[in-house]
Amino acid sequence: MSEPLPKNGILVIGTGTLARWAAQLLEAEGALVYGFAPTREHPESEQDNLSILPPITRARMWKLIRNQEADYVIALTDPAARERMATQLFEKVQRPARSIIHPSTFLAPTAELGGGAIIFPFVVIGISAKVGGYVLVESHTYIGAGTQIEDFVNIGSGCQIGENCFISSYSWIGRGAILQEGIRIGKGAHIRPGAVVRENIKPGEIYGD
Repeated sequence: MSEPLPKNGILVIGTGTLARWAAQLLEAEGALVYGFAPTREHPESEQDNLSILPPITRARMWKLIRNQEADYVIALTDPAARERMATQLFEKVQRPARSIIHPSTFLAPTAELGGGAIIFPFVVIGISAKVGGYVLVESHTYIGAGTQIEDFVNIGSGCQIGENCFISSYSWIGRGAILQEGIRIGKGAHIRPGAVVRENIKPGEIYGD
């Protein structure tokens, strides 16, 4: 029988680069990180070669969550997968995932950040901007004042999001994309890397060369 895990640690849910980065940042901050929890897409057998932390089983993950003995981070890159996992876990504990914010991030005093968001290094979130739950923002991205980003959005590195933009849920903003001031991005739209967006984008539209 395996030894019980100590309480008050953090579960990192996911198996890829994002999960490794989140775990390393948490450890650097002095947090106790249990390991990588297997997901349906990446079963436990695929995690043998993880470089920093051993996996735990899904059964132990659910027990810790159910008993509210651990906090958790959802480090899944696909917005739909994040939503599925977030919904299941919130039903267990009635609280969102922990946010991960790199210390180099600038979050304006009047900006708002939802639960479960993951913010990479050197991100700027401007005055009165609102970043929703479980949003992933990669490094060196600028989010202008008054911009609103709904839940489960992915924003790539090096993006420039103008002031007073609106980005709907499940959208993907590719690396290096530029959104001019006041642009509205419809639900589930994909902006290709490097695109310059000068007009509103319809839901589900793929924009850029």
